[in-house]
Amino acid sequence: MGKKPHKPGRTATYSPSATWQAIRFLPGIHFPLILPGVHPIASFFILKKLKRLGYSNCQVTTSDKGLVVHAHR
Repeated sequence: MGKKPHKPGRTATYSPSATWQAIRFLPGIHFPLILPGVHPIASFFILKKLKRLGYSNCQVTTSDKGLVVHAHR
């Protein structure tokens, strides 16, 4: 059985463990960074961490599959 495709009007499924991992341990520092299954609330913490690490022009956008992170040094 495969995953059902995302249909408009349906809410996306977020993984609590993926969200926690994205907040606690930002995986990789290559941008754009795609974080599947991460809840949009994590974007605040991700942006805060990137600013602390010295990145500028940081942006997090949401997609059907999760978050997409952009940043520059």
